[in-house]
Amino acid sequence: MPPDATPEIYAALDLGSNSFHLLIARFEQNKLIVLDTHKDMVRFAAGLDDKNVLSAQAIERALESLSKMAERLRGVPADHIRIVGTNTLRTAENAGEFLEKAEAVLPAPVNIISGTEEARLIYLGVARDFSPGDERRLVVDIGGGSTELVVGAKQPKIMESLGIGCVSFSRRFFADGKLSETGFRKAQNAAARELAPHIEAFSQTWDQAVGASGTIRTIGRIVRDNQFSDRTAITLDGMYKLRETMLESKNCDDLKIKGLSTERQSVLPGGLAILIALFEELDISAMETSDYAVREGILHDLAGRLHHHDTRESTINHMIEQYYADTAQAERICKLALRWLPSVKTEIKTDAGEAEQLLRWAAALHEIGLAIAHGGYHKHGGYILSNADMPGFSRQEQARLAFLVLNHRRKPKPGSQLHNIRPDWLLLALFRLACILHRRRQNRSIPPEVQVEATGKKSLVLSAPQAWLDNNPLTRADLEEEQELIGVVDVQLSTAAL
Repeated sequence: MPPDATPEIYAALDLGSNSFHLLIARFEQNKLIVLDTHKDMVRFAAGLDDKNVLSAQAIERALESLSKMAERLRGVPADHIRIVGTNTLRTAENAGEFLEKAEAVLPAPVNIISGTEEARLIYLGVARDFSPGDERRLVVDIGGGSTELVVGAKQPKIMESLGIGCVSFSRRFFADGKLSETGFRKAQNAAARELAPHIEAFSQTWDQAVGASGTIRTIGRIVRDNQFSDRTAITLDGMYKLRETMLESKNCDDLKIKGLSTERQSVLPGGLAILIALFEELDISAMETSDYAVREGILHDLAGRLHHHDTRESTINHMIEQYYADTAQAERICKLALRWLPSVKTEIKTDAGEAEQLLRWAAALHEIGLAIAHGGYHKHGGYILSNADMPGFSRQEQARLAFLVLNHRRKPKPGSQLHNIRPDWLLLALFRLACILHRRRQNRSIPPEVQVEATGKKSLVLSAPQAWLDNNPLTRADLEEEQELIGVVDVQLSTAAL
């Protein structure tokens, strides 16, 4: 943001597996000024059963929290709000059911992000808490259902998300709050096994270790307040003393330790076991703590999007290079699709601004599947976009993009969409028509008289000069075939000769 501009207000809401956090802030001279915060210990991950289904009680707790968050968000522009869901919503089989209810309460959609995207945002937040430089840092965030590890300097370089968290481990190894040496040993061994494939990547590649989560900050505060270590940072000896102190009690409910809040009692054992395992396996001598985490990262990322520093654009450009996409063909299709977009934007389901982005990105990447094989390349492209780590993108954004690429040719596939995403068939039909008219891959201009208009939410009319249709019989045949293909998803396409 320009230094002389009026400060803009931004909001980040993190739907974590242990707690929900809201941060409202503004930027002044690129410095984050906090205006309001709110936290609810929702214990979201504790609501997952053995089939990864969220219980009705967990959903009710979450919605009750979100109704309070929504009140705090009043007055913040919707495009300045970003709401993210992490491990629990990545895992839950009924995430779609929750999203539908949550988005009826909230002023902006919930974006489910991958573990590596969560790690990137965490690092982006923590990096603002330390002086910039070339020093390499290991950043660790132990959440309720996952643990993120990142190594980087000015930018994150190595990112990983492990399926171990303070809530899930406390439930698994310290059931009903029972504390025992056996429980700690099993929990530490389980964490070490999860970490084992990544030890080489994360060992000795950094100069400073930083902990970013509430769990790690709590451990750091306890170690300092009880003088378990002669250093202000977290140390392995200090955590060993904390573990011994905890084992003097038989149950988490009985813990009386200076610096430990009641709301953290039940999840401390799992978090401590994970952090001890990380110290032992990665040979960490000391760990500083940061008050910044994913929420601050979200705000910096969101501000960047609105002021022309969108990480998603860098991701798209990287994929273009990685898969040797034909940029000339992409530009032809993009230009034509965007030319038609104003004529259909009132009837499509997608917001016009988002539709423009999706068409640009889909045009850029619609042929990346050719890097795998020509046959069914649209399927390969759709698979890549559904499953790749794409920095800056939420799962829903990836799903929308994959939907366009998967269905840009051949018979559309009306199968269920990921994370409650409802397909925008009219937008797809527009994209398919742009691909059809540039099928010859030539730098020919499409006459301005060739237009597409929406005559309803499920109907399009392509109008073109009769002479042009007569001079392009193959294109005309493709358009006739397209009427039948797109009709499979109840979109009516007709051609009108001028």
